[in-house]
Amino acid sequence: AKDLTVGKNTLPIRVIAEDGSEKIYNVNVRRMAPIASDINIFGKTFKVIDTEPSLTTSSNNTSDESGLYVSTDTNTGDPTYYFRGNVENNYVNFAGQTWRIVRVNEDGTIRIVMQDGINDNTKYNFNSNYNNYTYMYYTNSQAKTTLESWYQTNIGSKSDLASSVAKGDYYCEQAIVKDKGNSNGNTNMIIYSSYTPDFKCSSDGNGKGVVNANVGLLNYDEVVYAGGYYNQINSNYYLNNPTINWWTMSPGGLLYSYPYVWCVITTGGIMDYNVLDTRMYRPVLNLIVNTQVSSGDGTKDNPFIVE
Repeated sequence: AKDLTVGKNTLPIRVIAEDGSEKIYNVNVRRMAPIASDINIFGKTFKVIDTEPSLTTSSNNTSDESGLYVSTDTNTGDPTYYFRGNVENNYVNFAGQTWRIVRVNEDGTIRIVMQDGINDNTKYNFNSNYNNYTYMYYTNSQAKTTLESWYQTNIGSKSDLASSVAKGDYYCEQAIVKDKGNSNGNTNMIIYSSYTPDFKCSSDGNGKGVVNANVGLLNYDEVVYAGGYYNQINSNYYLNNPTINWWTMSPGGLLYSYPYVWCVITTGGIMDYNVLDTRMYRPVLNLIVNTQVSSGDGTKDNPFIVE
């Protein structure tokens, strides 16, 4: 007998043929992490809601309870714990800015999004290039270069702050969901009304998918899990900021020769806009496992303060 650890395990299997010959086969077995009924984030215990939310409309149009949910619809099958609805205890103070906890990733890192846009809510194009579908992708965009420059100035160049940020395959620019009528290059995209979100990411038909970085943007699926939905007013979920329109990392396809990208607008709804429109960048970071906080309970007036 062999105890399985969480994650990938390789087990040797010996097969004996009728003629007495033997052959060893290595079989990969994955043990999933257990799903907790409550989890600890920054020293505070959060109860995990054990019902499935409705993801076919905005959270304020359902009876979904606001709080922390869990999903195993991830690349590894291990659980991620995510906030949904009118959450009021996921505020974080880091690098002189206010952030909101989006979720605890499968590896235990903590994903946060800035409450406002960078550089005092400056508006930016997603891209100044627009003549083909490739410019709907974050890695081909002005958004990437601007955001990474902001990160280096404000966090990356400061060792005490940068040491708290995890770099890795945490971001997703896969083109998968579109508005009606949008073409998509060489990848198949699903109309939003028929699309079911998940936390998985893979390469699409254009060879785009996982982005390895230490700063990025949210994607369409994460906004839906948080409580947003296509063209639905929702001022009652934690991602809504009624003063700003902001870009996600998710492509929306090509329409009338313009590449489109999904955004969240001041009403809280998700809409797609062409890359030349001006919106704000709300950076996303992943704080390392066991990030320490000096104080706070996660509320707006008493946020978790990262040391």
